[in-house]
Amino acid sequence: MARGKGGTEGSPAALAGLSRVLAGRWWLAAMLVLGASLRVGYVLELRGTPWFDRLVVDPEYYDQWAQQIAGGDWLGTRAFYMDPLYPYLLGLVYRLGGRDLLLARLFNVACSVGAAAATALLGRRVGGPVVGGLAALGFAVYEPDLFNVGELDKTALSMLLVATFLLLASGRRTWERAAAGVVLGLAILTRANLLVFVPLGALVFARDSRRAALLFLAGVVVALAPVALRNHAVSGEWVLTTTQLGQNFYTGNNPENPYGAYGVVSFVRANPHFEEEDFHHVAEDRAGRTLTAGETSWFWLRAAFSHMANDPGFALRAFGRKAMLFWNDFEISDSQDQYLLERESRILRLPLLGFGAVLALAALGVVAAFRSSAVVRRLTAFVLVYWLTLVAFFLFARYRIQIVPALLPLAGLGVVEAARRQRAGEPKRLASALAIVGGAAWLSFHTVGLFTRDHPNVVEMRLRHYASVYLDAGQPERAMVALQEAIPHCTHGCPWALADLFALYRDHGRRAEGVRYFERFVREHPEQGDASEYLATLRNASDAR
Repeated sequence: MARGKGGTEGSPAALAGLSRVLAGRWWLAAMLVLGASLRVGYVLELRGTPWFDRLVVDPEYYDQWAQQIAGGDWLGTRAFYMDPLYPYLLGLVYRLGGRDLLLARLFNVACSVGAAAATALLGRRVGGPVVGGLAALGFAVYEPDLFNVGELDKTALSMLLVATFLLLASGRRTWERAAAGVVLGLAILTRANLLVFVPLGALVFARDSRRAALLFLAGVVVALAPVALRNHAVSGEWVLTTTQLGQNFYTGNNPENPYGAYGVVSFVRANPHFEEEDFHHVAEDRAGRTLTAGETSWFWLRAAFSHMANDPGFALRAFGRKAMLFWNDFEISDSQDQYLLERESRILRLPLLGFGAVLALAALGVVAAFRSSAVVRRLTAFVLVYWLTLVAFFLFARYRIQIVPALLPLAGLGVVEAARRQRAGEPKRLASALAIVGGAAWLSFHTVGLFTRDHPNVVEMRLRHYASVYLDAGQPERAMVALQEAIPHCTHGCPWALADLFALYRDHGRRAEGVRYFERFVREHPEQGDASEYLATLRNASDAR
């Protein structure tokens, strides 16, 4: 039976044309330009908001550290507690261009574009030019990466180094083995859990030749030896990278943290300026003696294992939740919240790519090529091992994103495989592909506890943070609107926004307006006892005037 031009007869030609576009070199250039444009545009959007200059927690710490380095204090006085590579490079940026937060974020953009290029080239090795083109497209529009370039932290640099390591490790030439070692060593200085890939990488390369493994290990030593020597010079201890192994392990495995994400330890101030000191002092108090930095780390490592041995059920439940949350589409916030910044950025509100969609397509790519491709097997192993290294500690979205350079080429394979099965006209094989994608999507998009962008507690917390930033920026009106928006999301289970709104009315000369608001609130929610107290306080304050 004859078919028209719009029928299935034209589909192979259309698909072939699309494949030629994706495989073209100009496509990679276009995707790098697109990715850079989106990221620069997002940074410029932030520049007009309080979020641009307001650095908190890790970004503030890195910024101050980089300023010290730029000012000449490049050696420091104690072994590194936090991963050092990013603040040293940021210090170089400050040294050359002054402390310019726009320049610092443009450095992040450059790292991100480099990571995109490496991921695209890795995709070519995984499945050819089309897969490389799809990986480039995926990276360009991957929302969590766009968000992270706006943060003054190590994520963009870490992505560049991990993507480059995976690209080099997929090669066969001798120099690539040595270069892979150097780059992995540098990546370890941004994410210490990557240390596990040193012995594993050596074992993998030893299957090719002993020389390849030795070159790889030599490259790692070249990158890490200066840090270890520096740590020994300033502290007298042999510390390979940082001294926070035990503290991080305890943070993710202690009786106060059943959630899987970061949980504040009650005796530690949740700020890197104080975290090391607090952990150290409490360890010394409990040990009854003076401890070195390395001994403090081992103390908390043993404390975590003791907790796990004493309450294995608790530990297993926490581990199981972490194991599931790792694959969830929800981006667990740290210093800043991706979903909160969507309120300020039109670019982040675009229909961009998220983790769940990438994971679902990557699952199909793994199934399709696992047996036939050594590179696919190695990338799959990298993702699974990284998963285990992270869930052993605790989760943040910026800790997980490092697997995305491995997932995007696998997702490109998944797209190609789905198109191939559809073109072949095999309903059963197409249905099985859809089942694989659907199963992985269910794993990623189903809700785990309160870890969803629309959970009332999460929304209330997010809007309180939003209000705090605008209050600090001298814009109480915007803060008030945000708190009034937060309260209906969690009227009874989240008393903090109500308390913050009361304080804002009381302290900013808005007592009469506050009386009207709380009169209405008490009528609608008489069971909320705090509101009646706030109303009485505001009335008394108004009468006193």
